[in-house]
Amino acid sequence: MPELTDVLAPIGVPLSATELTGGTFSSVQSVELDDGRSVVVKTSVPDAEHHGALLGYERDLARVEATMLATLSSVDTVPTPPLLLEDFTRARVEVDVIVSALLPGTPWDRAHGMTPRAEAAAGRQVGAIFARLHVHTGDRFGYPAARFALGGRTWPSAFGAILRSHLADAERWNVEARAAEIREVLARGQRALSQVTTPSLVHNDLWPGNVVLDPASGRIAGVVDWERALYGDPLLDFVGMAAFNTGPFAADHVEGYLAHGGALDVDKGAGTATGLSRAADQRVALYRLSLLTVMLVEVIPRGFHGDWLAAHLELTAATRDHVLEYALATFPAA
Repeated sequence: MPELTDVLAPIGVPLSATELTGGTFSSVQSVELDDGRSVVVKTSVPDAEHHGALLGYERDLARVEATMLATLSSVDTVPTPPLLLEDFTRARVEVDVIVSALLPGTPWDRAHGMTPRAEAAAGRQVGAIFARLHVHTGDRFGYPAARFALGGRTWPSAFGAILRSHLADAERWNVEARAAEIREVLARGQRALSQVTTPSLVHNDLWPGNVVLDPASGRIAGVVDWERALYGDPLLDFVGMAAFNTGPFAADHVEGYLAHGGALDVDKGAGTATGLSRAADQRVALYRLSLLTVMLVEVIPRGFHGDWLAAHLELTAATRDHVLEYALATFPAA
């Protein structure tokens, strides 16, 4: 509590703190202040202890999240928790700190017993949030941290750097990633990647656990955890919403997206797994391989454990294999 008192001094006095579970990277606490407000305090991992356990893209994530929350603070159509405080000085504690308001509601992945109507309403709102977010664009592709160290002037160069970084992480932690085959489909997908010419802002980690809502109505209060946001292909957000999906996107997400100005390259005659054009379908396969590679690797540096882990890894690897075999069979020769 003494450290929290020092950190939160500019905005209030902490009375109690509760650790929030569900995240896999930062330390997150819900803190009650003496003025009745509830805030979320998120701290980065200590450099001295954990820097060597960071994945290649996990650099300056707290700064990225603070930047994204500040950027979107005036955008009512993309609900985010208000950013209350940021401290990157390391003067009070040895880590970066950001503080935001605590959103009212329940994470969607824990909102058990929702009615089909409420689930559908939430899904359409997610699609709408995607559409409103993707109109925000940048000048460069990739992760904005460290001056786009994992980025580039084109989407093929930026995504290639990102995927190769994930494969390097797999090699570092001795994870079987089928790296040679993934590099092959990456080479064969360059033309499809080159069709993305606008660096759109994507959340890139918008799974149900990062959506806070009212379980009774499905009304979304806000979207959290913006630390992995990047500038790239809007299709990334559809992939991140359902990590184990190997087919078309959820109908509710698509409906909400199209109704609020989003555009998808739909081509039912193409006979693709997603129902999108061949180029879009190839990009989705690459993004799924990228996400699944991260999911297979991150369990080691995060120290995941428990009875669920073996089944999780088995499902992740099986999904990766399914997507990879599909890509090898359908991508054109390089």
